[in-house]
Amino acid sequence: MKHDRHMVIWGAGKIGRGFLGDLACKSGYTMTFVDADEHFVHKLSSQGYYTLYHMRSADEQERMVVDGYAVLHTADEQAINEALSSSSLLALSIFPKDFPATAKILAQHIESRRQQPGVPPLDILICTNMHHPGPVFGKLLEDALSEQGKAYYTGHVGIVETLVIRMAVQPTAQMLAEDPLVVMTNGYEQLTADGTAFRNPLPEIEGFRYTERIAAEEMRKMYTYNMIHAVYAYAGAVKGYDLIIDAARDKDVACIAEGALEEISQALEKRFGFSTQEMSEWNAEVLKNMANPILQDTVERVGGDPKRKLSRTDRLIGPALECRMQGVMPYYLSAAIACGYLFTRESDAAAVEIQDYLKTYEIKDALRRYSNLHGELELMQLIREHYDRIRTSGMTGILEDRNRVAIRKRAYQLGFTNELTIRGCAQCTVKALGELTGGVDSTLFKATSGFSGGMAITGDGSCGGYAGGILCMSSRIGRRLEHLSDGDKVAQYTSFDMAQELHDKYIETYGSVTCSDIHRGIFGGTDYCLRTKAVRADFEEAGAHLDKCTTVIATASSWSAEILMKYDLIDMSDLS
Repeated sequence: MKHDRHMVIWGAGKIGRGFLGDLACKSGYTMTFVDADEHFVHKLSSQGYYTLYHMRSADEQERMVVDGYAVLHTADEQAINEALSSSSLLALSIFPKDFPATAKILAQHIESRRQQPGVPPLDILICTNMHHPGPVFGKLLEDALSEQGKAYYTGHVGIVETLVIRMAVQPTAQMLAEDPLVVMTNGYEQLTADGTAFRNPLPEIEGFRYTERIAAEEMRKMYTYNMIHAVYAYAGAVKGYDLIIDAARDKDVACIAEGALEEISQALEKRFGFSTQEMSEWNAEVLKNMANPILQDTVERVGGDPKRKLSRTDRLIGPALECRMQGVMPYYLSAAIACGYLFTRESDAAAVEIQDYLKTYEIKDALRRYSNLHGELELMQLIREHYDRIRTSGMTGILEDRNRVAIRKRAYQLGFTNELTIRGCAQCTVKALGELTGGVDSTLFKATSGFSGGMAITGDGSCGGYAGGILCMSSRIGRRLEHLSDGDKVAQYTSFDMAQELHDKYIETYGSVTCSDIHRGIFGGTDYCLRTKAVRADFEEAGAHLDKCTTVIATASSWSAEILMKYDLIDMSDLS
């Protein structure tokens, strides 16, 4: 058997058979499946074939039969060793929880392989729905090797990360009656792989696409495909849907999904340099794949295991944090996360655990426990606001006028960019709100020079975003010198009301309006008096102008814009 025309596929589930087996078969490869389910191994081996349906659309469908493969159980280590010895390509289609056991078996093969003359390197494709799985699996594998094995591993084993976008869903009853091993997929044609990680020449397999920037591709895939799938599930559950396709057709769910997709697209463009056109085309493909009416996937399956899907680096919190790093307000992503924390299914132990926790604790406590959010106080507050509104009035509570949301997001971006580039928190807020509404007041901008860093950069005064926001709002409606004869009380007390609303936002989010207190919340207990150069250097090193103070000013600018709109003090016609 030729090494370059034989693929071992570890994991004979829907993706193993419905994607990897499909591509290998079409390219003339022989295949050996390995699986941990002994009953399934016997069934797949004794039947000797399985049927594949690719349902790309109602009009574009493909049926094929795959046969001529071998099947091994994971306990049959000698047979596995022989199969791997006759191959240079192994594809792992397993869950992360199965990494340790699989690595131990593969380590034994690598110890054997290094002693076999003439055997080519082994390239291991990691086909797992997990962000950046290569180092995780690679370390497990290397830790299980001897010193000689580790030396061999370094030069002769490639750990190749891939992107699995093809979806496999529950076949119809008629398909199952014809073939109990049938697999139904959406027929997505490409498997993107890290072209820099192979130890052998790149395999010539139909559908394989090679990239030199797998990290960017992985993040884009997880934060768009997996993200929007989760949005449909969790927002769809709030609306009472059972099927993903029905949720996707709902205008409220679609509003959140498309808004979240737009947010992460902006962040990915800034992070990796994807062009707007490139992301637009990618997103169109994402929405097309998700809207395939033939794929009757369920809200229960897609939303299942919310502990994992609401974790810090996964498909919802991960994109929201990336937006935060890039100065993009994750308004719709936060709404989707709130929906995720409302997801409940009695058959899902993770969902039951989260809901039981929320019976005793607040949503922010749950975000700390399950999403590992701590210093990201603004994101936690935004999620909390969505969560409370959904519980009170359903989806309509968060789907306010999209133009108003766009203005809040624009103010956020301006505040973030100003603090990132010119510094001076109060001035950055004044400038952001001036840019938002058509003109920066140069006198007001100059007057706030000494407000930085908690007033006079001492940290013991008000946050510059708070002070700058109040100054901007009061400059639009406040007590006027020329009206002192009658007190100008209406204007004065309106300005009090507006300032109090900003004050309350600060208290709900940070617990204080004082710079040093806010520092301790966002810097993990540390605050900075910026009067000396050494402290300012520490301040920057801690990320002050990456995602800390930049986000405070972004949020203060957004809150101020929201309050100005509430009091009709922004002329909506002047805003683009």
